[in-house]
Amino acid sequence: MTLARVLEETRRTLEANGIEEAAVEADLFLMKALGVDRAGLYASPERTLSTEERQTLARDMARRLNGEPWPYISGHREFYGLDFRVGPRVFIPRPETELLVDLALEAAHALPADRTILIADACTGSGAIAIALAVHLPNARFYATDMSTLTLDVAQRNCEDHGVEDRVTILDGDLLRGVPSGLDIVVSNPPYVPRTELPYLAREVRTETLVSLDGGDGGLEIIRALVPQALGRLRRPGTFIMELSPEQGDAVREMCLAIAPDADVTLHNDLAGLTRAIRAMLP
Repeated sequence: MTLARVLEETRRTLEANGIEEAAVEADLFLMKALGVDRAGLYASPERTLSTEERQTLARDMARRLNGEPWPYISGHREFYGLDFRVGPRVFIPRPETELLVDLALEAAHALPADRTILIADACTGSGAIAIALAVHLPNARFYATDMSTLTLDVAQRNCEDHGVEDRVTILDGDLLRGVPSGLDIVVSNPPYVPRTELPYLAREVRTETLVSLDGGDGGLEIIRALVPQALGRLRRPGTFIMELSPEQGDAVREMCLAIAPDADVTLHNDLAGLTRAIRAMLP
């Protein structure tokens, strides 16, 4: 069977199993199996696959059709223009989370030029947020926390891949436990999915670690613990930035103002026009 035929059958199989970006993923599966880039994939449509290439494709497709997301199969995910290692039980960074990086960079650039910027990333997962910021803020120092040893190992490897391991301190801790006060920026993408909604998430999302998704009662359980920790560790001026679901904006805004009545608290939309982040700025 020619490569062109295999590519078409792979696309059709993915489509039949409800994979939204079937054409894109078909290319990715074949590129991985053949060890080529997209140009190489389309350079020889009449070639046939070797036994090893067919076995790799079959094995990867079986994982995908069983509900495993592509980043776990490939072992990588792009975020903010950078490549990150991911794997089973490590939360996959999403494009909408790039908004947090944008807001944090804006806050960092507004600080006094002579200040050594200290930033904490709570619930760091793969380390994507902290590392993306570290790449763009070479004079800043970071604390990145998580409770999963596996996750922290992946985050450490990602730090090393991007050459920021000397400025990003990986900490095993619950939220901001172990992180000192005097921070300039706290950023976080905490678990915020209401526990009652977890069974109804897409199957591939449910293959990710539930502890990275489960926000408890109303999705606010972790957030209620994080907000006072974050605001309490900031020096002035300082900024707290957090991802949330569109329905949680007003409630979290009230939490922030109850702790810091003089804060400038604003909600920010993602590219889909949905409320996706909150920013609380202490004067």
